[in-house]
This record gives sequence, C-alpha cells and structure tokens, in this order.
Amino acid sequence: MRRRSSSDPEKNAAPGKTSDPTLLRSLALLAITVFIDLLGFGIILPNLPQYIETAVGRNHQNAAFIGGILAASYSLTQFLCAPMWGGFSDRAGRRPVILISLIGVGLSYILFALAGEHLWMLFAARLLAGVLSSASIGVAFAYVADVTTLENRAMGMGLLGACFGLGFAFGPVIGGILGHYYLPLPAFVAAGMALANFAVSWFLLPESLTQEARAKLAGVKRQPYFNLMRQVVKDPAAPLFLVTFIMTFGFAAIEQIFGYFLMARGIADPSNQSLRQAYLLGAVGVVGIILQGVAIGPLTKRFGEGNLIRAGLFILFWGYLLLLVPRTFGVLAFAATLLVAGGRSLIGPAASSLISKKAKVGQGLILSSSQGFDALARTVGPVTAGFLFQNVSVTAPYIFSAFLTAVALGVTFLVSATMASNPQMQTAVEDGTEGALSGMAG
Repeated sequence: MRRRSSSDPEKNAAPGKTSDPTLLRSLALLAITVFIDLLGFGIILPNLPQYIETAVGRNHQNAAFIGGILAASYSLTQFLCAPMWGGFSDRAGRRPVILISLIGVGLSYILFALAGEHLWMLFAARLLAGVLSSASIGVAFAYVADVTTLENRAMGMGLLGACFGLGFAFGPVIGGILGHYYLPLPAFVAAGMALANFAVSWFLLPESLTQEARAKLAGVKRQPYFNLMRQVVKDPAAPLFLVTFIMTFGFAAIEQIFGYFLMARGIADPSNQSLRQAYLLGAVGVVGIILQGVAIGPLTKRFGEGNLIRAGLFILFWGYLLLLVPRTFGVLAFAATLLVAGGRSLIGPAASSLISKKAKVGQGLILSSSQGFDALARTVGPVTAGFLFQNVSVTAPYIFSAFLTAVALGVTFLVSATMASNPQMQTAVEDGTEGALSGMAG
C-alpha cells in the first residue's frame, strides 16, 4: 500500500480514526521508540547526585552547582544541534535521524556507566548524549505531525507525551532500585535498551515522509544555521517559543537539583535519596500518562490549546510554592509533586500542537527548533538553580521558578492572538515540500 503524502494533512490518518493499518503501526512503533528512549533516560536520573558526589565529595550545595553545570552542558549541545537535525530530517527523512540518535545515546550511557570518580567522563558522556538525543526528540514530534491531521494533532502529541510519562514512571523507579545496589548498573541497562531499540527500529520503524517529498528536498541548497534561525524567529509560531522558554527555564531550574533539595530539606538522606526521588518521579510519570495519554485530546477539543497552556501554568505555579512546605517524605511531598506534574503535562503537548498548527516552515525544522529553545532554557535553568541553591538558600530555586511561571502566564495574555487555535485557517502541516523548502539544513 502506498503511504499517504504528508503534504496533505486532511488525507493523513488520525490516531484512532484511520482505516490505514500502516499509519497506525507507524504511530505505535514511534510510541514504543520514544518510551524506551525515555525509559533509559529516567533510569539514570535518580542516581545523578550519587555520581556527582562520588566525584566532588558529599557537599550538597557544591554538588548541586556542579550538577547544574553538567545538566547545562547536555542541554546546550541539544540547543545547538536540534535545529540542524530537524532540518536534515526534512530532507533525508525522520527514520535515519532517529536511528543515528538511538545508537549514539546507547554509547553515551556506556561511557556514563564507566565514569566512576572521573568527572570529565561524566561531562563527556552528557555532551555526547546531548548532541545525539537532539536528533530524536523534535524529530519524533515532526513524525507525528507528518501522519496526523490538524484536528487530531494534540492527540498525537499527547501520545508521545504519554510515552514520556511512561518512561519517567517506570525508569526512575527501576533506576533507583538498581542504583541503590550497584551505581553503574542503571546506565548499563539504559545503554542496552537504547541499542536494542536501535535494532528493533532498524527493522520495523517506517519512514513518515514520502520518497517524492525527499526527492524534492534533496535538490534544495543547504542554508547556514543562522539563516534557519532567522526563519524560525520570524515564523507565526515564534511567540509560543517565548512562553515555553520561560516555563521550561523555571521547570529546569528545579528539576536537576531535586535530589539535593530532598536531602537538604530532610525529606531524604544519602542512603535513600535515589529510592525516594525515584518514587516521586514515578508519580510524576503516572500523572503524565493519565493527562497526556487519555485526557489531552478531549480537553483540547473542549477548551483549545491556548487555554490548556494557561491552566497548566497556573497549576504549575502553585505546585512550586507547595513544594516549599513538606519536611518529611509523605502525602504532602507527593501532593506538591503531582501539582507540578499536572501543570507540566498539560503544557507540553498543547504547546507542541499549537506550534505545529501556526508554523509556516517545515515541521521538522519548527518542532526541532522548539525543542532546541527548550534545551536553551534547560541550559541556563540548572546553572541558575545551582547558583541559587549554593549561594542563597535551598528553597530559592523554587521561589524563582514560581516567579518565572507567573511571568509566562502573563505573556500568554500579551500574545493572545497566537494562543488562539483556528485549525481550519492554518496551512501549517507541510510534508517538507513547499513549507520545508525555505528551511533546510543538512
């Protein structure tokens, strides 16, 4: 059967409504790919504080600052590389870019597992992971944009978001338990899963762009990086980048120091930090599964993406403030964490869907650029949080994140026209022909 062209969104199959089994299989395989990728990432997350304190000593404030720089190094390379990978995927197809990412990330986990007391190896592993993971996240969203209709875009994005949630739900719990007994084991398991995912995807993951679209793009002259960025910032979707940048800045400011925060507040100690952080992150993942996998489609149809983004920011603001209250590991700690998870889970797929509807350039370029700007926020966020944690107080990063979230909420009302969804007026879903011709990188 000939795969339908992604240049005509109304002819593309929508999740749950298509009669084309090829497109349904494509979405299912991509969902599995993203799940395994995020499962591997979640596995090592609770163990990062122990890695860093093994290298620099058990000083929570100093370790948190080093951890912020380590997280920033990973995100900075994502920011620099994501648009180029996205533009390349518009030319060469989504499949080869995802495959390159999987094998490279697997190798980076092996390097991370072997780091031991060598801080430089931790940085080398995270830099390598940043370069190559940037080849999959935005491209995965572009893949969904290729094979879904405008009306079902949020549901497709929610499917990926649910897979993110599944990865975070199971990954940290598995990683916390494995790392509690042998620190390098979670990273080795993550490497094995990434490489196994590469093997499965090599045989089963189809391409979402047609040969005709890639043939047209093959003759397009490659453009310099800054030319691509100029097109992105002039795109109608650009104001949404500011909203997601501010929100992600605040979220990243506390995400990477969460383990140190738990220990400094007495909610955990070095002997149980990985386990307790794993349980809390697992709860975050469960909320993501419910909201992004089940509720996001009906909520979007009823309220629209813009209203969901505003609601998510409002919930996120109060979640940050509530996190300042608990001093023990109990119901209150979970309640605060779940509010943060709920707000974040509403914002992610709604913002990605709205960006893809508003965009005029290629889907790979615009969605990878969106992920790139998020990566920039995750670059400065952890460093800022580490500095505040080390030099002001252990609660300062959370107060700062609440302030930034309130700012992002205010910005959504300043760009209210951009926040409105009018799918019938949008011509955003390009297959890499007319829309992507103006924004290629190879």
